[in-house]
Amino acid sequence: MIRRIAHSAAVAVLISAAFTGAAVARADRQTASVVWHPQTAMSGPVGSDATATLVRRPNGVNFRLVTNQLHAHHAYTVWFVVINNPTACASTPCSGPDIVLNADTDSQVTYAAGHVSGGSGRGGFAGSFHAGSIDGWLSGGGLWNPMTAEIQFVINDHGPVLQGFLPEMTHTYRAGCTDASIPAIFPATARADGVPGPNACQLYQMAVFAGS
Repeated sequence: MIRRIAHSAAVAVLISAAFTGAAVARADRQTASVVWHPQTAMSGPVGSDATATLVRRPNGVNFRLVTNQLHAHHAYTVWFVVINNPTACASTPCSGPDIVLNADTDSQVTYAAGHVSGGSGRGGFAGSFHAGSIDGWLSGGGLWNPMTAEIQFVINDHGPVLQGFLPEMTHTYRAGCTDASIPAIFPATARADGVPGPNACQLYQMAVFAGS
């Protein structure tokens, strides 16, 4: 009887370990520093407490990004950039031209989160995306390879809040922005996403999670 109980316990432990291992294999957690976007002409990390976390699973991803040095009372949006085939990129990490001009990278850009910053300069954003087709800037794009795609989160600074432009300034790419402040290579879908305004908007910060 004792031997049977011991055997059953051993089997239970093995089954538990197998399921635990499978659960670990199904989820991949990554952490990255939030860095300055090249459009700011600055480089390197924003600060030691500015970080982003990405959890990958075969059926999708979720993220959390905490940052600082945001301008008080500016509107910010975060953009989810997925590059399903990062090996086709000419640079590492994948650049803007790789993402929006090179169809071989199989990329998509879509809205992830947004809000108006307070007076502290700190801000937090979070969200999730399911694997599959995703509406965005690029026709036919989606998140096809959640476990291996390169994923970037890009913060866009829409400038000071403008009366009559909310909630668009925290939910679209170019609400409140001048045409001149939109990168020339960006597609018409990006330029049409929101009502133009007088602010000189700027891609401000970003976090990059390498693919494989």
